[in-house]
Amino acid sequence: MSTTLRVLTREGMNKFADYIGALRQGAIESPPIDQLQHGPWSIEFIPVLKVENNDFSSRQALGKCLVELFEGAHVDRNKLVLNIGLWSWLALFWFDRICPPDSEGIRKIRENARYICSSDWRDYYRHIIASSWMIYDMHRENSRLFLECPTYIHNDFIEQVASNQDVITNKPLIGVMDDLYWDGSSCRPKKNATNRNVPGNIRRLVSATHQFDLTYDIRQMSQQEIVDILGSEFAIWKSAR
Repeated sequence: MSTTLRVLTREGMNKFADYIGALRQGAIESPPIDQLQHGPWSIEFIPVLKVENNDFSSRQALGKCLVELFEGAHVDRNKLVLNIGLWSWLALFWFDRICPPDSEGIRKIRENARYICSSDWRDYYRHIIASSWMIYDMHRENSRLFLECPTYIHNDFIEQVASNQDVITNKPLIGVMDDLYWDGSSCRPKKNATNRNVPGNIRRLVSATHQFDLTYDIRQMSQQEIVDILGSEFAIWKSAR
């Protein structure tokens, strides 16, 4: 099924929040996409675009779909980043993908920020649709640590890395993370990459980069230059590249 892309208004986002609240109280209802397909709840996105109700294999596939959609229509990235009504409408449209019902129709409702987009970075990166688009748009193949997971998952890589805007926007650093912590043979993150008890885990890398920022301009360094300044605690990850 395809439909014309729309943008939720403030009234529409409030209605969406009411729906999520009802689900949290045990209601079994379908997403009110038809109800919110017209004013005053939503407005048409310009330029006019069509979106499909796809069953995405992962958040990376979802992010790639959106990047290709907007790039194909030559939509300015600045028009998208903080268009919270757009991301909220897409979350509503794909609600069955990002918050699927179980066999009895019950959905596991997470925090509202997963579904209703906020312009505040402390919540923005938690929005499943906006962050999938943003991370894939910035890092393409190197987004897989964060996005190669089911569409309803907010994984620890996103929580530990994307929560820091300076880190998630640092392309060479994200490349290093992919190099150190992605297992190409199994096509999944390496075991214990997020385990806080294992030396050189991704939390430690984020912490180390804050220290490096006092001495180095990491954004201007190559991936190998960043790897070369990592301490001995990262040796096991460097040797397994």
